[in-house]
Amino acid sequence: MSSSEEQSRNSWIIEDDPSKVSSKHKDGFEDILEERRRTSDLRFIFRSRDVPVYKYSHPRSAQQIKDDVLKSDRVKYAVEQVSESTGTSTKEVYEEVQAILDEMAHAYKLGAIRALAMVLTKTMKRLYRRLYVNEEGINKLRSTIKEYPVIILPSHRSYADFLLVSYLFYNYDLPLPVIAAAMDFMSMKFMGWLLRSAGAFYIRRTFSNDQLYWAVFTEYVQTQVCNGDAPVEFYVEGTRSRTAKTYVPKLGMLKASLEPYFKAHIPDLMVVPISISYDRTLEESLYAYELLGVPKPKESTSGLLKARSILSEDFGNVHMFVGEPISVRQFCDGKVDRIVHSTAPRYIASLTESEEALIQDFAYHVVLEQQKQMIISPFVLIATVLMQNRDGIPLRQLVKEVEWLKRQTANLGGYVDWPGSESAESVVQHQLQLHGNILTLTDEAFVELRQSKPPPNVSKEMQRDIVISTGALQIMTALYRNQLLYLFVRVAFIAVSVNSSLHDTLTLDELYQRYSFLEQLFQREFIFMPGHTRQDFDKSILHLTHGGGLMVDDNRVLIKRSTNKYSTFLSQMFEPFLLGYWVVCQYLLSLPGDIHGKPLPKTHKATSQDVQQLVVRLLQEGVVKHYEIQSLDLLGNALLSLTSMGAITKDKRNGEVYLCPNQIVVSRISENLGRYIDLPSIPGSLLVPEVKQVAVPAKL
Repeated sequence: MSSSEEQSRNSWIIEDDPSKVSSKHKDGFEDILEERRRTSDLRFIFRSRDVPVYKYSHPRSAQQIKDDVLKSDRVKYAVEQVSESTGTSTKEVYEEVQAILDEMAHAYKLGAIRALAMVLTKTMKRLYRRLYVNEEGINKLRSTIKEYPVIILPSHRSYADFLLVSYLFYNYDLPLPVIAAAMDFMSMKFMGWLLRSAGAFYIRRTFSNDQLYWAVFTEYVQTQVCNGDAPVEFYVEGTRSRTAKTYVPKLGMLKASLEPYFKAHIPDLMVVPISISYDRTLEESLYAYELLGVPKPKESTSGLLKARSILSEDFGNVHMFVGEPISVRQFCDGKVDRIVHSTAPRYIASLTESEEALIQDFAYHVVLEQQKQMIISPFVLIATVLMQNRDGIPLRQLVKEVEWLKRQTANLGGYVDWPGSESAESVVQHQLQLHGNILTLTDEAFVELRQSKPPPNVSKEMQRDIVISTGALQIMTALYRNQLLYLFVRVAFIAVSVNSSLHDTLTLDELYQRYSFLEQLFQREFIFMPGHTRQDFDKSILHLTHGGGLMVDDNRVLIKRSTNKYSTFLSQMFEPFLLGYWVVCQYLLSLPGDIHGKPLPKTHKATSQDVQQLVVRLLQEGVVKHYEIQSLDLLGNALLSLTSMGAITKDKRNGEVYLCPNQIVVSRISENLGRYIDLPSIPGSLLVPEVKQVAVPAKL
């Protein structure tokens, strides 16, 4: 892409002040807050809404949906099974079903929806400068809702996500989706009722072993999918990402939603991914301390009211990209035979292994689509540079590095939200002001990180601890750098392999083996389509060779000519992850054994806490410099990945899962990791847990 094309693609306005700028359009996006700032909120809230409806939908009230679930064959079958296995009368089991439905079901009321829309309008105008939405995506969504049942799958990096999606649908006169929400919100006084009345239905976090609850939940979701009462919305990642990286998809809710297609209840189903990108994340400080082990505050209305102070802060812009609707039928075409379910009642037969594998592929396809349409803020580039210059950097050098990184990002297809009519220095300075809570520009034009105010649930002791406070600051900065990692991870794995080679050349087969190891190791950290390792590798090699970043002659990589600023930058970008996983391996190798020499098993929580304490000791003694490897997300992902690679076995005792390392496999992985980075020397005394520890309440 030429520089002129890039400028055009990213240019919109010179003065980004919502009260002064008249144009509300930018590169296919529309600012839906601009009109709200100029016209009556009451007129907007109480206007008549012309809402598209699925052509085969039979209108039902919220109560009628519950009645249909109660009378369904699936629930009747589950009631009979539970009654027979427990000896409880069917009447009592049906009473339990009714209680589950009363707890779960939404209470869709137009009046409550209008009230929520008023609250959201006032709040959004205070929090955000602009709320950009791609108009083409809205137009396609509108026509899709008329023709097919629709599932909405937004990315999930903030509590604001589901509020923004509901506000988006209200603004464009689309039917508000019914939203799968965690039970935490139900207990919030007034807000729990308001959200339920606006379409939220509450589900328990775990219920896989509860046959009755699973039957009620599945029927409740599927009856709304099949009838197309409203779009069904949930998060395929399962929970908010505290790191701004996309989480590995969870399949339970997706299986329940797609099952009607596989069992031929409906001819097709459309899934619409929505990518939500924030200039500044509301919960950035909470996330940082939560990743250090501070439990998140319990959701409550009083807590929400106490958080009103954030309304006076500036959180920049939000971009919402409504993706291309994905046809489940087209995705599965030629891969499944739906007739296999015709010989048994549809509410009894399970999905086949091939169908479950296809659902997994579909889930990964969706989250990769979400990633592809993320908008990259200029601050993401700034944070990426600062994470490699943790002691600070002159403003002039920062601007130069950010401009260079912007070009590399564009070369990989990333969309940087960069105003083409402003100088690079003014863009950087504007971002420094927006994120002034964690950055400062000195009188000597030097940019450095600065301590921000911790959330109120952080103890005074933890606030005074330099390892904890520095860790929180660096994790907060990494929250923004992480938004760039998905774009570079594949080429970075090649760059890391090349930069760490001790030979003059490396065959492409050897390079592929190194790449494959890294992709397998970081399968929980980043999103890779299962079974696409070779395709990802070949595509990355092609990109690097065409761009001059990798020199290949006769299927051999020329190491010296392939070691450059780009490969070094990428190696440093991913070094904290390599080092963090290596430290986890060292901890596992240091565990004391039983009389047979086998390491004593520990619970997942205890293991995570002990590894984090080891990291704290290494930081205190200056053995490692990357404070972000204290993150419980990174350490937890490492344990999960090592488990999947056979380095850890799991044993369930008294309802708790215990982990036991296979030290031969752990040692092999540790040795492999040592090929990619310079390893620190860990004194044996630091591996001993009796050394004074910082009280970090680890939480998974």
